[in-house]
Amino acid sequence: MAFDFTKLDGYKPEMSPEEKLALLDKYEPDKPDLTGYIQKSTFDKTASELAEAKRQLKAKQTEEERKEAERLEAEAAMKAELEALRRDKTISDSKAKFLGLGYDEKLATETAKALADGDMDKVFANQQIHIDNVKKAAAASALAGDPKPPAGSGGGIVDKKTFDAMNSADQIKFISENPNWKEIITTKKE
Repeated sequence: MAFDFTKLDGYKPEMSPEEKLALLDKYEPDKPDLTGYIQKSTFDKTASELAEAKRQLKAKQTEEERKEAERLEAEAAMKAELEALRRDKTISDSKAKFLGLGYDEKLATETAKALADGDMDKVFANQQIHIDNVKKAAAASALAGDPKPPAGSGGGIVDKKTFDAMNSADQIKFISENPNWKEIITTKKE
């Protein structure tokens, strides 16, 4: 590659060969122009500092990530506890309402839990159990209210003679209450 004199400072096209030689003598190829560049020692120092800063940043990010994971874990635990408390409150409120409707303690608790869990099949099955219990209680109450037959009347035994002695209204009542009234009257001894 040929040396280009035109790139040297102070070069002019009208220069004589002697002037060009003098210009060339002033040129120092061993000393490149380093303006705008930094020294190697400064670069190495900066690179070392940068590497250390990156290492510290990475360690700090790892610490921050660990703290973030702990925060997320604590938040998840709080959410789970909140959901459990809400479920317990729903069960308690529902149980109180079921007890108010006349459910027994066990059935009210079971139904409230099923309602909180969204198990509507269980809720309706328990509702049917409650309805059956109410019907049984009503029937038992109705039987408890029936008057006992008077003592010595033979337990309400009606024979032909007693039947004939009844007025028409009592006979109709006896017939309506006893679908097998003919058998009752004919089997009784007079």
